[in-house]
Amino acid sequence: MLKYLIMGALKEGALNGYDIIRAIESKYSYSPSPDVVYPTLQLLQDQGFVTVTEHEGKNVYALTSEGTHHLETHREHVERIRARFTRPAWDFVPGVGKRMGALAGTIMSNYACLDESKIDRIEKTLDETRRHISDIIFEEREE
Repeated sequence: MLKYLIMGALKEGALNGYDIIRAIESKYSYSPSPDVVYPTLQLLQDQGFVTVTEHEGKNVYALTSEGTHHLETHREHVERIRARFTRPAWDFVPGVGKRMGALAGTIMSNYACLDESKIDRIEKTLDETRRHISDIIFEEREE
């Protein structure tokens, strides 16, 4: 998955490792660790998808024509990865996500109406609800 995020960042132009991380972070609100980015860049070089040159003492990575072709060939997979990073996690369970979004919207859009007592009651209700949902998720199946 990370290799496609890196290749997508490099599709926009050549970047050093730090700038690749920042490009991914900026686009997907996800900041991969250098400990996984650099080995992935090496893998991409080994596969012929990325080249590296030195510029002002830094390694600068660029997408090769093979890398561009690979991205195009795997476009559907790349789009699924992008969707995963650009949608809230709860969107993957649509009915639950809709309700979570509505709940968050109700609380946030009416925040001015809340005093400490109401906030405390809402927090307790949310804590109880989380525990109840956890019980449902992990309950043993009755055969």
